Amino acid sequence: MRDLAVVFDGAGVLYASFRIIKNIDRGITKRSRVSGLSCTDRLEKGAMVILKTRYDETLAKEEDSKLLSEVMKEKKIEIRVIYKRGEIDDEEVLETILNDRRIKLKDVHETMGFLKKCDILPVVGVALIVEMASKAIKFLIAGGIKFFPGTRKLLKELSQMDCAIFIASGDRIEPEEISVYLPEVPQENIFGMMTPEDKRDLVRKLKDRHKVIMVGDDRNDYLAFCESDIAVLSLQEAADRPSEIFEVTDFRIKDIIEVKKIIEELEEHKCGI
Repeated sequence: MRDLAVVFDGAGVLYASFRIIKNIDRGITKRSRVSGLSCTDRLEKGAMVILKTRYDETLAKEEDSKLLSEVMKEKKIEIRVIYKRGEIDDEEVLETILNDRRIKLKDVHETMGFLKKCDILPVVGVALIVEMASKAIKFLIAGGIKFFPGTRKLLKELSQMDCAIFIASGDRIEPEEISVYLPEVPQENIFGMMTPEDKRDLVRKLKDRHKVIMVGDDRNDYLAFCESDIAVLSLQEAADRPSEIFEVTDFRIKDIIEVKKIIEELEEHKCGI
């Protein structure tokens, strides 16, 4: 096997996503299979933001009546804009969130309470979707994950094949949290809260030393797909994917274990690997 790096997106690729979404305008909270990316794209000038904090450590014990914006100020909770539609300044997004007077900790506790009833790993995050045209937060999301059945088996086999394995996810995953469940992936190769540009830049950097396979599932992987040597589209979860994603990918899979078969076939036929 030649020097090969495989870069995996997180949600929809290595693990299934569990989302509890609260529509702030309508006051409705429910589990949704619609991705945060799709919700963001439906807005005129949408931005999806991850709170760079662990809920159990900074938010769980806060009183229901407190405003999320005030707690964020008090505890200096930072954000990361992981996806946006249109020309949007990240600092303006932060300003909009910190000026919000609608979302209370009660809303955060409610969504997280529903989420924790699901069969998920204890790796959770809080996200917000902001409409910058009206400067208002439209959705509050509590997100969790559960690995697909073939994930651990695949990563173990790729490690035995001497493939360099990387995770490049837009989710709030931290190396020390997730590596407990994925010992085959070095902590230094795990990246969370990545933007589409971050993923592209990682693939570009790896190409200096590796042939790179990018395995993704949605529009935020488009730039990395275009940069990679081989692009693999995961269809393990239903999603409203744009047509451009299908146009730039070389393979489509419905089970993560198929990645190994792709590598073996490419190696057999010497197709760029």
